[in-house]
Amino acid sequence: MNKKILFKLSVLFVLGFFGFIVISSTLLSYSTDLTSIISTYYVDNLYLTGALNSVVAILLDFRAYDTLGEILVIFVTISGISMLIGRKT
Repeated sequence: MNKKILFKLSVLFVLGFFGFIVISSTLLSYSTDLTSIISTYYVDNLYLTGALNSVVAILLDFRAYDTLGEILVIFVTISGISMLIGRKT
């Protein structure tokens, strides 16, 4: 097999494996009690944000640091994958 194809298949396998672990751990740790408490708080206190849209209020006021962290993780992940796949050997 060609080294490039083997490397790309290895990267895809590792990403798929870690994706499976993340998705399965998220599904196993899902708690409806805590989720309903948090969502009820968000909906009841939307007036505190002054936003016209509930989605914007939740993402930018209640969860701003969390959203920024998620965007940073996604950006770093995409950058790393593109560097690995586009690497010249």
